[in-house]
Amino acid sequence: MPGHTLTRREGLLLEWCRPRADSLWSEISPLPGFSRATLARCHQQVRQILDQDGPLADRLLHLPTGTAPEVCFGLEAGRLQWRGQLPAAAPVPLCRLIRHDDALDIAADTASPCFKLKVGRDDLTTDIDRIRQVTARLTEGQWLRLDANRSWTLEQAEALCGAIDRRRIQFIEEPLPAGSDYLSWWSRTGIPFAWDETLRETTAPDLRTPGLGALVVKPMLTGLNRADRLVQQARRQGISVVLSASYESNLTLDFHARLVHYWNLQGPQGLDTFGIFARALLTPILSQPEQAGLPITQQSELEYLGCWT
Repeated sequence: MPGHTLTRREGLLLEWCRPRADSLWSEISPLPGFSRATLARCHQQVRQILDQDGPLADRLLHLPTGTAPEVCFGLEAGRLQWRGQLPAAAPVPLCRLIRHDDALDIAADTASPCFKLKVGRDDLTTDIDRIRQVTARLTEGQWLRLDANRSWTLEQAEALCGAIDRRRIQFIEEPLPAGSDYLSWWSRTGIPFAWDETLRETTAPDLRTPGLGALVVKPMLTGLNRADRLVQQARRQGISVVLSASYESNLTLDFHARLVHYWNLQGPQGLDTFGIFARALLTPILSQPEQAGLPITQQSELEYLGCWT
């Protein structure tokens, strides 16, 4: 995470109990370094909403102004599942994540349709060398996505883009510092860019900006309903959407996989985050069978916080 290493993931699970049917689950997990709200603040907000008078359905439909996006996500995700409109969890194409300290030898991985390489922590020369190593190992039909975490000036990005094989790069995610002007990006780099944090910081991002190749949408950090609006806006502009995880549990990764089918998203999705986890919650992950062998934390091991009707 920006400026620190996260070794323990914390969050809230909401169990939605249905008469004569299995429970549904949703999650509220702010991500340190990205979320403005703390877990304690999210806990406080969700309790305030659930403790209000009046029908629960009305409280969930009209969330208070200022509700944290993570709380919105947990309540909106549960409500969407309750309505029974989502397909079952099933595998979707994944973009394999290569973190800063991962090995770059991807030659044996011929099944992944694309890779996402974290860049921007090192100097430009090192990043160029790492990108060249990965692109040299790509097979026909494989793509590389770069995630720079707002680390470069436009001049640095232009120099890097001129030193690598641009034909193998699908897009560069958030290359420039917050608030940067992207109007000359395309003419100076020739590689599409993608917005991630910008979507959460800007009420109405200009999706007609030249060179905008994709929206990286993190429903946990935007709220589910706003994520849905971004998907529909991108579709009208002909811009690709990549659904991206925020290091949530297997329950939410399965929910994201259901969203991919529900929204009819195309191409590899940014859901390759479960490999660092030591345990699954309540059930094996359904959408990533290769990760299904992890030990499972049972419901009896979770801290119980209350019941609302």
